[in-house]
Amino acid sequence: MQKNYLTKKALYPGSFAPFHEGHLSILKKALSIFDYVYLVITINPDKEIDFSFEKRKKIVEQAIVGLKNVEIIINDNNLTADIAKQLNVNWLIRSARNQIDFDYEIDLALSNKLQNNKLETILLVPDSENINKSSTLERHKAKLNLK
Repeated sequence: MQKNYLTKKALYPGSFAPFHEGHLSILKKALSIFDYVYLVITINPDKEIDFSFEKRKKIVEQAIVGLKNVEIIINDNNLTADIAKQLNVNWLIRSARNQIDFDYEIDLALSNKLQNNKLETILLVPDSENINKSSTLERHKAKLNLK
């Protein structure tokens, strides 16, 4: 797809450590709303992550085979709001599974808005089968060799 000023673009940032079915579901929902989605693998200072950026990117690439209009970007040193400015994107995709996530995401949306006043956040709710998916849980299961 040719990206131009008429293309509806969004940014879907996250640490994606690891990328899982819940993330994929949110990405597909975003693609049903937007023409093009930048999936941004980024730092989360609140998380201890054992996966390198390159490993996370490979996991995402394998998970999104067949999806069109998605570009994976690694962001290791910029604010998400600044990446959005650089890409001329005004929409940010996030998800909230519960009230705790919602409260966190509202604070994050307000912070992003202070950094980039054109940036709007859209919160998507996971499907019921993905409501309990979390990268933290996936990392713990991997350490314990559980499925």
